[in-house]
Amino acid sequence: MEVNSSNLLVPLHSIGFVTDEVPFVLEKLGDEYFIVVATGHYYQVYDLDQLRIKYISQRTGNRIENLAAKHETVFVSMGNIIEGYNRHEKTFEVEHKSKVKGMLVLGELLISWDKGTIIVSELASSSRRCEILLDMDVSEEIVTVLHPVTYLNKVLVVTSKKCELWNINTRKLIHRFSSIQDVLNNSKNIKTKLEDSDQQKIITAVTSSHPDVVGIATKNGMIYTLDIANDLVLLSLEHMPEQKGVTSISFCSEKAILISGCENGDIVLWDLENARVLSILNSVHESEVVKVQFVPGVSMFVTSGRDNALLEFVIDNQNSPPRELRSRRGHLSSIIKAKFYDALPEKSRDLLCISNFKNCGYLGKTSTIQQHQNRIFSQNSLKKKFNEKYQFPFNRLPTVIDMSFAESRHFDWPNIVTIHQGMHEVFVWSGHNFALTPKLITLENIQRFDKQSKNNSPSNFVSHGLTAKKKSLPLAKAVSVSGCGNYVIVGYSDGSIHRFNLQSCTHSGQLTFPENSEINQPTMEILSIHISHSTMALCILRDLDNYYLSAWSIKPIKYLNTKIILSRVSILSNVEGQEAFVSKLFGYLLAFGFSDGRVILYDFQSQVISREFQCGNHTILDITMSSDNRWIVISTKNSELFIFDIISSNLLDWIKFKSPAICCVFDHSDAFLITSHDQSKGLLSVWANKHVLSVSVEIEGLSNPPSEPYYIDDPPNRVLYFEDSDQTLKNNKESTKASDSDHSNLSDSDLPENGDSDPSLTDGKLMSFSGIPFSTLQAILFIDEIKERNKPIEPPKKPESAPFFLPNTTEFSSAVHKLSKEINQDESISKDLSESRDPSSPLKTELQELLAKKVSLNDSDFFLKITKLLKSKSPSGVNLLLRQLGPLSGGSFEEIAQMIHYFNISILNRTDSELIQTYLNIFLTIHSTTILENESEFKDIQDIVLKLNKLVKNDWDSLQNRLQNISCFLKLVTNIQMD
Repeated sequence: MEVNSSNLLVPLHSIGFVTDEVPFVLEKLGDEYFIVVATGHYYQVYDLDQLRIKYISQRTGNRIENLAAKHETVFVSMGNIIEGYNRHEKTFEVEHKSKVKGMLVLGELLISWDKGTIIVSELASSSRRCEILLDMDVSEEIVTVLHPVTYLNKVLVVTSKKCELWNINTRKLIHRFSSIQDVLNNSKNIKTKLEDSDQQKIITAVTSSHPDVVGIATKNGMIYTLDIANDLVLLSLEHMPEQKGVTSISFCSEKAILISGCENGDIVLWDLENARVLSILNSVHESEVVKVQFVPGVSMFVTSGRDNALLEFVIDNQNSPPRELRSRRGHLSSIIKAKFYDALPEKSRDLLCISNFKNCGYLGKTSTIQQHQNRIFSQNSLKKKFNEKYQFPFNRLPTVIDMSFAESRHFDWPNIVTIHQGMHEVFVWSGHNFALTPKLITLENIQRFDKQSKNNSPSNFVSHGLTAKKKSLPLAKAVSVSGCGNYVIVGYSDGSIHRFNLQSCTHSGQLTFPENSEINQPTMEILSIHISHSTMALCILRDLDNYYLSAWSIKPIKYLNTKIILSRVSILSNVEGQEAFVSKLFGYLLAFGFSDGRVILYDFQSQVISREFQCGNHTILDITMSSDNRWIVISTKNSELFIFDIISSNLLDWIKFKSPAICCVFDHSDAFLITSHDQSKGLLSVWANKHVLSVSVEIEGLSNPPSEPYYIDDPPNRVLYFEDSDQTLKNNKESTKASDSDHSNLSDSDLPENGDSDPSLTDGKLMSFSGIPFSTLQAILFIDEIKERNKPIEPPKKPESAPFFLPNTTEFSSAVHKLSKEINQDESISKDLSESRDPSSPLKTELQELLAKKVSLNDSDFFLKITKLLKSKSPSGVNLLLRQLGPLSGGSFEEIAQMIHYFNISILNRTDSELIQTYLNIFLTIHSTTILENESEFKDIQDIVLKLNKLVKNDWDSLQNRLQNISCFLKLVTNIQMD
């Protein structure tokens, strides 16, 4: 059974995902523009001014495929279903017979279409208004539906082969534009006839600020502007062959400019008045451009691509190319390696990550707290001549093999180095400037110290870097930077190991083996290099027989020893495919992972194997360890993840993902585990340690290790989800009944065994708060004191220059008029008093009217109406409603009894706990005297009053005990001396 938490881990959230291949939506709300993007099963809202995330939706049932928006409501399509959400509330739902291709909001209507059908729905009622079925051939489908400005009740339906104008009220075809069909047919010259016919299809279309002009683009790179009023093609533009097809176009509302996105990632700006190219932005995106759109009213446009990037550009003037204003870039593919980059005093904020996409390598920084701080390091220095001696034939570095850095030199000099596939040069990056620097670490000008280097053919060692001397140089295989940031140790494919100075990138020595070394040097291969405490270089090597660990002192350079770790024959006997190896350094322990599923912890100081773990028979992908060296996490190629307790060697957790966890790392507090998966593009999943703040020292799994893996999604289906929701709901109902009967105190055993909690599942034993501000609660409690404090110090004075009016009577004398007035006043007073003594008086408050209804005491909905009524009132209104109860206010004793039942049921439900306690305080302050003086009237509710008293006392005693436990635990873990 697939679950969403395990013995130790529960999903928290995901980081690093900017946008996917779904076109974004630009929507104006008030005076600000917002960008809505899809991220798999979620959608995110960015503000245009800062490109910061303002809202993240709840997880949808399926992957989002199309987006539309109107004000605060976002419409998403998933397969053949369309749903509309106003924040967390679903307000709209429509279903198609086949997969939805797109949506358009037109006033109070939503127009949606699939391959050959258009459905018009009303937003208010989610009902279908009409359905239009288009007559098309099998190879034709609807591309988009547009609404030209000023065309009332009409839409332009653009298919892959034609354009038609339809009236959505009458469902009739008004006009079919023949000019665009003629242009498409005439464009098929001799060259294009040899090409696939799909290249001639319309792929996108967009309206302009002019009511009669529409832009149409095709897959073969052609752009046409169509005058729909005269059925005339005004202009035709064409992309260069290397730019390939058009993916998106947009018109500028301020100038006669059109922008188009290309399949190769370029952005082209066109001057429509002169039919020429204004500027070309090369490689704006690393892959296909998904959408480009001008912001109405300003010379600014937004672009998104399949490279997990969202960019803003501004056009200052037509003589200069657009400049990048803001950007949000994520990794293009799965992150293969991530390490915490602690350059700032606050640790566990930033991760330094590497990823590879289409034989190109990328280095980036991913923030765990603020997504707008994510960056991909610039490689623009490759576009220029790297320096006087080197020039490279590419604009992006090849695949990254490994990286190393010294965060202590973040502000001093470039402190990050990377090695790449098929490259001899080691490249140096600046962590402070987020860019590649024009510095190289190379052996080109260094005479070899090792005379016994392997004599491989030059073709095996030619680097991709084109140097002036064109020497045959070995390839870089392993690299490590010392913690002080002064030295870099590089291992090469010929078996040589060299030391360089990181600041100057100059060679400063070679780490050589003694002549009597037991390693077979002609067959030796360097696997990885680690530097321990900035003083010792640890090099892991292998030959045909064994795996070795060699140690050197790096200042001064001095060979220490070489030890055999494991026989290579024992590994190869259990491996059928390619041999793999992983090594990580954790303090004085080296962790080695092999292709047969074996993991070894080697103490290089004592030179002994301290622990050995067997994780099936599959290749080890990554290893990480908690900061206190208590737990070790191991991921394998068959998508499994193991967590072991190192001291006891017991299995604590065993998880099976849908795709392999190719990278995993603990944060410095051990509260979170961060993983990257094979099928997650630029995405890092954050998992919380459920027991990190547990007071109990016993952890599930130490005594009873899991016998089978927990099957979990990556990223998870839902956050904080019960493993068996049906059983949990059943248990909740039973526990609520038990609570109603004996009101027992909340104990540790009442909590879920797996430590999960879901806010959407209301448990009768868990108290929930109303969220009302504390100041409001204080105003309700102390309303009398507030009135006393705010009353005027002295009565208002009569104005000195008040106007003087003479009384006048026209029909009666003053004596008769005064006498009749006094008589009428006495009669009205006596009438009011008699009505107040009558309980059936029509002058009742809203609360009295609710309490007068004869309902069952178990009707929770009735008591919820009372809570809702009191919530809607001001502090003075609440006080007034509660005072106008009972015989002293013209009511009855039954009203007070009903309110006691209300408080009993509300506190049993434990919802709005602090608010109900506030109402109960006011109620008892006002009516406690009445209850005590009239005990005979309240005989039936005496038991309820006693139970209510006991329940309130037990609840708050339990809460106080738990708060004391938490306080003691926090004092313990933070080393604060206890009182």
